Amino acid sequence: MHFSSKDISPATAYKLLTSTVLPRPIAFVTSISKEGQLNAAPFSFFNAMGSQPPVIVLGFEPNADGSQKDTPINILETKEFVVNLVNEELSVQMNMCAASLAAEVDELKHADIETVPSLSVTPPRILASPVSMECKLLNNMPLEGGGQIIVGEVLHFHVRDDVVTGLEPLRIDISSLAPISRLNGPLYGRITDQFTIKRPK
Repeated sequence: MHFSSKDISPATAYKLLTSTVLPRPIAFVTSISKEGQLNAAPFSFFNAMGSQPPVIVLGFEPNADGSQKDTPINILETKEFVVNLVNEELSVQMNMCAASLAAEVDELKHADIETVPSLSVTPPRILASPVSMECKLLNNMPLEGGGQIIVGEVLHFHVRDDVVTGLEPLRIDISSLAPISRLNGPLYGRITDQFTIKRPK
């Protein structure tokens, strides 16, 4: 079956992307508005894009009425944010923050999530997250349909001690990290079913 992007609706394109680009990591983003209002929201249009400097990318869809979500507004205004990774223990609280809440509502209080101060940016990081990345805005690209692609440079990585199993060279225990991934609809995935393929020399 073939779908031409010029002939389908944005809703169909969204469904094709979110139902086939799987699994997707979850960025639980903390940000602060220029007025000082704290915000937390999860996004699965997210990935790592480079290491020198370390760079991540976030994609934001507009709200149903065409307006921008609070997170990209905050990032573009303040030029800083924190990406917190999500494990299964954090999943219920993360999902609570995905609700359509008024801009003045503090999602972290709403979901009873504890935070700790960041080192170089104003938004705090989420204490329960196994990995948090303090980021500054590097670039952004507005999309024709009202979305935004935001590129962030990672200034600091905060990694829970039990996730790091070696330093020379660095080793990360993904079983301790235990990230969950976004699938489609209400479905999420775990990393418990794994297999190995050795890279050719």
